[in-house]
Amino acid sequence: MRVSCTVLWEGEGEIALPDPISLKHQEMESLFKAIVLICLISSCQNSEKIDQRAVSQTLIVSYSGDADVVQFKMFEGLHQILTKDTVTGRFEGTLEIPNLNEAIFSYDIVVHKKDSLGQMIELEPKNHLVKLNQNDAIKESDRFIWIGKYRNDNYLKNEELAGSLITKSMTSEFLEEKREITVYTPEEVSSTVPYVYFTDGSVVSEYAPYIDRLISTNRIKPIKLVGIHSSSSNRYEEYVKGGDDNELFKNHEKFVYNEVLNTMEKEVENWEGKRYLFGFSNGAAFCTHAGLNHPNVFEEIIAFSTADYISSIARVMNPIKFEFDEYPKFYMGAGRYESSIFKSNVEFLEIMKDNDIPVNFKEFVSGHDFNVWRIEFLEYLESRFKK
Repeated sequence: MRVSCTVLWEGEGEIALPDPISLKHQEMESLFKAIVLICLISSCQNSEKIDQRAVSQTLIVSYSGDADVVQFKMFEGLHQILTKDTVTGRFEGTLEIPNLNEAIFSYDIVVHKKDSLGQMIELEPKNHLVKLNQNDAIKESDRFIWIGKYRNDNYLKNEELAGSLITKSMTSEFLEEKREITVYTPEEVSSTVPYVYFTDGSVVSEYAPYIDRLISTNRIKPIKLVGIHSSSSNRYEEYVKGGDDNELFKNHEKFVYNEVLNTMEKEVENWEGKRYLFGFSNGAAFCTHAGLNHPNVFEEIIAFSTADYISSIARVMNPIKFEFDEYPKFYMGAGRYESSIFKSNVEFLEIMKDNDIPVNFKEFVSGHDFNVWRIEFLEYLESRFKK
């Protein structure tokens, strides 16, 4: 437990005590100083114990391959040109990142070398030559990923699903086209199974093996995922309301509320469960709008790195109104290094609190990062639907 001491001072650093007109007063002054010193020492000792997990804030990136220029690039976040050691030939850079041991983020190592004509060409970095704080780099898909030593990354996926995964087309009267829907159904389905709807629903195919694993290992209760695919040509307009004349947004809303929800929830006989809505970036803007303007539809809104709809500029052009007595719960998050989006999310968080809207917010140590959204969503599920 951290010890906190409050000491009142006056003058030039003197402790505020009565005039030492007698030996008794002098003894009291000495005793008081001793108590203060003990308090400060105890506070420092306890602070060290508390902050042990956050001591290491320095990230040292090195690359020992043959190159002329090497750059570290956090995905849509921090970046730095590494410096070449003239003796060892190794490239190295240092970045200060708060809460590094708790962090997770994607990054690239961009390698360039001059060819015989003196022109810079980009080379594929050799994975085994990349070190972060002297540890081998971890690569996932086409990017490297940093996972802090205190970070929960215990998420494995089932190579063969216990549940089922299917992508089908739905013909929409409101969109006047077919739109794909990806659905994950757990092995066991009850009439109260929660439905988790996704914007940018194609990601359900990637998320499902991890969620299937959480269910099959009894870490979470069974949930059903419904991924509503985004438009290939009108994604922004369908997700971000903008002005009142945005017919694409209105039609997409009708598609979701009148067609998708009604159709999907008929698949479970006498369904009486709760709905959740998850999205990121512009997809999170649609989710946030849903929670604020249709508060009785979803139990909770999960919105990561919400872009545009809640920014100060967007709110000046199209003010967000708070017209309801009750709202769903909100679980929001954004990356510290997606600076403008992070700023707008933090500012809007305060506005939501001022309007008595229940919201949890998590700061990610990342940029605008797909890998972070996936792992943060898995952590959310494990907390919300823990078995």
